[in-house]
Amino acid sequence: MRWPALTRTKPLGLAVIFLVSLGGCVAPQYDDQTDKLISQLQADVDTEFATLISLDHKIASLTKKAEALNQRISTLTAENSAGAASDLAAAKNGLALAEKNLADAKTKAGYDANIAFYIKVDVSLVSLQTRIDAEPNLATPRLDTAIAKLRDNLLADKGSLQAAHQLESGIIAEAQLRLMQQLIDAQLSSLLTYELQLKSGSGATGGAAK
Repeated sequence: MRWPALTRTKPLGLAVIFLVSLGGCVAPQYDDQTDKLISQLQADVDTEFATLISLDHKIASLTKKAEALNQRISTLTAENSAGAASDLAAAKNGLALAEKNLADAKTKAGYDANIAFYIKVDVSLVSLQTRIDAEPNLATPRLDTAIAKLRDNLLADKGSLQAAHQLESGIIAEAQLRLMQQLIDAQLSSLLTYELQLKSGSGATGGAAK
């Protein structure tokens, strides 16, 4: 299946931190709470990706196991010998367990089991946006754009992680997950790098961490 393209974000211009006040806006300064919000969001997103990738591996493994057991059951049934009876019973029990574990893994990987993650991401993005907009500065417009594009890739109705999760079986393949993670991590890393640049330059520019 071909997935919609995700929104790419250009790296934030870090030189803006050295600009002086302009048009009523103050020069950007490091904010500890903003740093923590971005770091927590990245941790939550990476944990979700790791969980979904692990479940995709488990689903693939259990699917192969169930297929092998079905084949063995067919072979033993065709033999129809007294000696194969115990092996047939064991294969059927193994298949039942594999199918149960497979169903459980698919449920955990599905959208419904992960709604809480998307709600948490939504809250985190709103909190981050509110924090950044509370004290407008020269970097605010670019940060607002970066957050909007990050929201597009995580929560938008089309082309986002959430949208992909809601499609078809609700299970996203590892290849697509890694592609999404690469782009979203790059966006979050850009925001974190910006904050770290502010932190390292706060003393030189006279700004104090809040």
